[in-house]
Amino acid sequence: METTLFMKVMLLLTAAMLCGGVGAYLGRGLKGLGSAIALFVVAIVGIFVTLGVAHVSAGGGIVCLAIWTGVVGAMIGPALDHYTESLGWHTVCGALVGTGGVMAICGVVGAMSGIDFGFLGMILGISLIGLIIFGIVSMFVRMSREVQMGQAVIGMVVFAGYFLFDFWRMSKAQNTWEAAIGLTMNLYLDFVNFLLYLLQFLEKSKEHSSSMIQPLHDTALAMLHFGGGDHLLSFASTATHAVQPALAAFGLC
Repeated sequence: METTLFMKVMLLLTAAMLCGGVGAYLGRGLKGLGSAIALFVVAIVGIFVTLGVAHVSAGGGIVCLAIWTGVVGAMIGPALDHYTESLGWHTVCGALVGTGGVMAICGVVGAMSGIDFGFLGMILGISLIGLIIFGIVSMFVRMSREVQMGQAVIGMVVFAGYFLFDFWRMSKAQNTWEAAIGLTMNLYLDFVNFLLYLLQFLEKSKEHSSSMIQPLHDTALAMLHFGGGDHLLSFASTATHAVQPALAAFGLC
């Protein structure tokens, strides 16, 4: 019996989550600006390396995918560590489960509803660019609690849209390991971005309405969706969340 593309992606995505979790645990103490920049560069290069190797060798692509997801995990480790201290491990675990639930629901709708979600591509891309620009600005300009909560809500809506879009693309893609690796990278970034925006929203919702405190982790992951498709923009969004702990340590945000 031939393994379907869906089964390949789910297998790879499960492994990616495990590698990312290990990376996040190992990288939770990497809060220096130098380490944040280094991980960012490695992750950017890793996108192209993984996609390039996957085009030549499925096995090599899977190995590169495991390494890359671990690097991205290490990059967001300080942000997750901050949210664990701020919200508690039980809230972070609940956010992980909630993000998984949103992914599952959107996955069913995107892949099985028969609706053509191709129209979302340009809308989501433009929205993501806006989020990235806002995230970069918010690294250096203090935003009110309400504005940060609004950003988080918009971010969750955008990446819920990407869940729909990427699962719809999966239903149309060729059944190859190369396609499975590319889709796994997209869905992994969708998951991480949605999770970080959800945690940002939960943290801001706990603060007093008068708070003007700049979030420590609200701008680092959304930039990856343009590398080889959508990856660079999504990664850029992730990166904006990841780099803020380092900036905060230097008193820059």
